[in-house]
Amino acid sequence: MTIDQVAEAPVQEKAVPSLFSNRSFLFLWLSSTASFMALSTYLFAEQWYIITVLEKESLLGIVMMATMVPRVLFMTLGGVWADRFRRSRIMLISSFVRCLLVLGMIFLLQLSLLALWPLILFALCFGIVDAFFSPANTSLLPSVVAKEALPRSNSFIQSSNQIALFSGPMLGGWVLSFGSFGSFSLLFGVIAGFLLLTFLFSSLIKEEKRPLIAGRSSTKLELKEGLSYVWGMPFLKNMLVILIFINFFFFGPLLMGIPLLVDSVLKGEVLDLSFLQSSYQGGMLAGAILVGILNLRKKRGLTMLVMIGVLGICLTFLGQIGFLWQGILLLSLMGILSSFINVTLISTIQAQSDPNKIGRVMSLVNASSNGLVPLSYAFVSLALVMQYTISDVMLLCGMLILVISSIYLLRSKIIKNVD
Repeated sequence: MTIDQVAEAPVQEKAVPSLFSNRSFLFLWLSSTASFMALSTYLFAEQWYIITVLEKESLLGIVMMATMVPRVLFMTLGGVWADRFRRSRIMLISSFVRCLLVLGMIFLLQLSLLALWPLILFALCFGIVDAFFSPANTSLLPSVVAKEALPRSNSFIQSSNQIALFSGPMLGGWVLSFGSFGSFSLLFGVIAGFLLLTFLFSSLIKEEKRPLIAGRSSTKLELKEGLSYVWGMPFLKNMLVILIFINFFFFGPLLMGIPLLVDSVLKGEVLDLSFLQSSYQGGMLAGAILVGILNLRKKRGLTMLVMIGVLGICLTFLGQIGFLWQGILLLSLMGILSSFINVTLISTIQAQSDPNKIGRVMSLVNASSNGLVPLSYAFVSLALVMQYTISDVMLLCGMLILVISSIYLLRSKIIKNVD
């Protein structure tokens, strides 16, 4: 053991156990969880309001796109701002503006003026403002915890985010069914409450002031600089390419495929659908917790590539199931793998990236993860129109994911050797 290693050992021993004594991490964790709780509950309220109050089911997709597409597009700009300004302040402003937007919706709702077009406008604004929160939130973490604690801290945050995404719709349904008090005004009030909590937690994060950089470039040039930085780093470039391919071939077949499998393959009912969807969400939660327990620090690149290959195999088998229990087992395993890959990837990128460019890096990662999902849905829809079954689509996409991971396993020492 070298002198440097001896010097580092006590720091590593201390970093992980002291995670919960780190107040900035705790408030960052709580603000992220409250923000995700607000987002998932808002999406539920938006969907249910369109269906039950406006009775415009056919326009549900347009309103959802107005919320999510700007969120993806503006994440890159959010990454530039996260590198330029104080990240905790961006989180503060984002949560406050979103809270005002929801209060505005409540005001229009009380006047019976929350029709389709105002709702679309609010959805558009909510998605844009929310886009600035995520890059600031994820890029702030490496500055408040030690590098050795990144896998565990990301695990806690991702676990809470998964619980929030799963709990938001359940909470929304409970609020709307709360006897004579249940109403959309109350539900939007709850969402505003979560955003107010996000604002308060963000204000309590102690972030060190970064030195001002003289002669800053324009936003456009800084965005180009971020792209050049990612493309000039072999590990980041390769991981971005893998993310694009995997998200395209995985999420569309999986998320669209589960209901289709229940209907056309298993000949099941709505309860079977809930079992399968809950299995995947539960697996993701278990995976995030498992990453925190294991806290891997060696061969993380190799581990990710192997898990991506196994994920492809599971997707292939999922299309061939004949019984519900097979789907539950496969989706639970896929959820664990998805969460493990996600947390490990974020932790590795955070540890490898330049602190002055990490906001732009994380925004590009988030955009790559979410940006192609709508195109993936379109790809699956096109395949179904061409008379391919969902089993055929899952078989093809699963094999392609396996091939992509195998190519990188055989040829890319850059990723395999990353710790």
